[in-house]
Amino acid sequence: MKLICTILLRRAGLFAMALAVSTLSWSQVDRSTAPEAGPAPELKIGTPTKLKLNNGLQVIVVENHRMPAVSWNMTLDYPPFLETDKAGLTSIASDMMSAGTEARNKAQIAEDVEFLGASFRANAKGFFASSLSKNTGDLLRIVSDAILNPIFPEDELEKVKKQVRSGLANTPTSPGEIAGNLVSATNFGSLHPYGEVMTEETLENVSRQDLVEYHKTYFRPNAAYLIVVGDITPDEAYAKANAHFGNWYRGDIPYTRIMPAKFPTGNQVRFAAVEGAVQSTINITQPVPFPPGHPDAAAIQLMNSILGGGAFSGRLMQNLREDKAFTYGARCSLSTDPVTAQFIAYADVRSEVTDSALVEFMAEIHRIRDEPVDSTELATAKAFLSGSFARSLENEGTVARFALNIERYDLPEDHYQTYLQRLDAVTVEDIQRVAKNMLKPNNLNICVVGSPDILDKLRPFDAGNGIDQYDAFGRVRIPRTDAPAGTTVEGIVSRHFDAIGGAKAWSKLSGMTTEGSVEFGAGMSLQHREDKRFSKKAQAMRTELAMAGQPVMIRAIRPAGGQELQMGNVSDMDADAVAMMMNYLSPIRLTKMDKLGYDGTVLGQEEVAGEPSTILEFVKGDVKETYWFRNSDGLLIQRQRPSLDGTLVVEKLDMYIPFGDLGLKLPASRSSAVAGQTMTIRIAKASFNPEFDENAFELQR
Repeated sequence: MKLICTILLRRAGLFAMALAVSTLSWSQVDRSTAPEAGPAPELKIGTPTKLKLNNGLQVIVVENHRMPAVSWNMTLDYPPFLETDKAGLTSIASDMMSAGTEARNKAQIAEDVEFLGASFRANAKGFFASSLSKNTGDLLRIVSDAILNPIFPEDELEKVKKQVRSGLANTPTSPGEIAGNLVSATNFGSLHPYGEVMTEETLENVSRQDLVEYHKTYFRPNAAYLIVVGDITPDEAYAKANAHFGNWYRGDIPYTRIMPAKFPTGNQVRFAAVEGAVQSTINITQPVPFPPGHPDAAAIQLMNSILGGGAFSGRLMQNLREDKAFTYGARCSLSTDPVTAQFIAYADVRSEVTDSALVEFMAEIHRIRDEPVDSTELATAKAFLSGSFARSLENEGTVARFALNIERYDLPEDHYQTYLQRLDAVTVEDIQRVAKNMLKPNNLNICVVGSPDILDKLRPFDAGNGIDQYDAFGRVRIPRTDAPAGTTVEGIVSRHFDAIGGAKAWSKLSGMTTEGSVEFGAGMSLQHREDKRFSKKAQAMRTELAMAGQPVMIRAIRPAGGQELQMGNVSDMDADAVAMMMNYLSPIRLTKMDKLGYDGTVLGQEEVAGEPSTILEFVKGDVKETYWFRNSDGLLIQRQRPSLDGTLVVEKLDMYIPFGDLGLKLPASRSSAVAGQTMTIRIAKASFNPEFDENAFELQR
């Protein structure tokens, strides 16, 4: 294997050398002509042993006795299916496959695997496990129990759902997540398995029984491949596979007819707004027919590499980054898929150059179709792909993967052995031919996630069908509309305060204390307490986070300054941070925005989480704040305000309930995205007009 890799790496070097003029000083060498690369080597890739159990489980064995270790990798090859109102079922199943059996709970599975010094990961499509050779039997005993006998415990399902909810709550502020959902939804649609997007609603629809039925239906040995790599003979692998998976019952796998993906009619701009975004996430995409074993696969891979799918020298990177400085990286991808593949050209660019970047993207897509590529570009792409292929062979698992693909997709037995020859045979004319066949520059989904301010700049790129707007989960969003005549800032704010107890009652408060918890996206939860003193002459605020009753962070602020305690150390807070927090302190701040120097405007109406809402905007100099009030009851359900570093933080407010004996309502849940993860503050208890210890608002050093 090492010899093969050496040959291939040398081959890649020859391609690269063909791009440079030789520096040797031999007078008989014509330095004006680059040397031609030699013929592609014929590879001798090891042939795995293929076996089959009586229940249909196919076993592929690659022997490698250099290290006393064995890995087991199972892949289930069932067709994609629609999850409809339970979108996310297979994702949840992936997280639940090792959650416990009748014999072992989740913790015991993890402990037993760790005791062996082994590793084990399961998902909805199979598992990967590895250990020292001597521990293989013990490991497979654990693995087979987890894979064949999962019970999907309700308590573990709720833990998984809690983590997923946190991630979903973060999606509306994550341009990358939004872009992925938008591409899936527009390329394939909700009637295609690839177009389904999990939402909070579909997550809640997934039950333990759904997981049981999913496992019963799709986990069948006659749809599975078991790849075994390492210090084991084929006979030993067969015996162990049969001992641990031989009693697994075969069964028919249902087939669901899938609606074909459709090209858009003309270029269609698909837009998802992220309030306050300073970058635009661009994905120019379309579905393409590119199944494994495609006769033009080598030419298509080279075309994609030249355009931007491979080395740094790709055209998109050179144009949008090196020449125009629009982005840190611009690339494209085009990989095979047995159902429907997709082409995507993508980049994150500054908001102000979004339209200029789209012009360059479109120009490069047209150019690779309309003009022959340079022979030097082709040679560079061949060198890149040859080198990548060579490096992949350094891993014995690659040989097993090749064997798996040959079986799954009915490829010729020498498909990978002749790969370099097919790559070498691709011509400049082939690149242009496949570019014309695969890329349809007048039938693209131009997906953009960014600030609403850029929407008008995108209109010239749409074929005239009108720009469709989407929410964070790929659902068509009703565009913002004008508010009814007579709607005023004062009226909307007044209605909100009427719904939570009245502005007069809130204005009479001297202070407030709330207690509860703060939860972070990673599943961590801390105790949370907040004391606020509203008296104009003695405004102050104290926030405390604790774990098991022990403070881990305390922050105390007053107009004169603030202090923060962390890890036993007290430090002074930045004056700007203190000023911003004090600015937000008053419970009736929204009723006096004009006195604070803000200009208020009714922006219109739009849906927030499916709820029709009215939007108010307040502007003071360069500072902009936006608030969404639910039309049905007037309550504030979302707000967007600047943070200290200038970025805009979107906070969602939910579950207004009365606290104390004054009839005043507070949102029992407030969620926002902080440092890439969701932070949710939950209020369990609140008291009004409490007596404060004066020392509470000043920390002792």
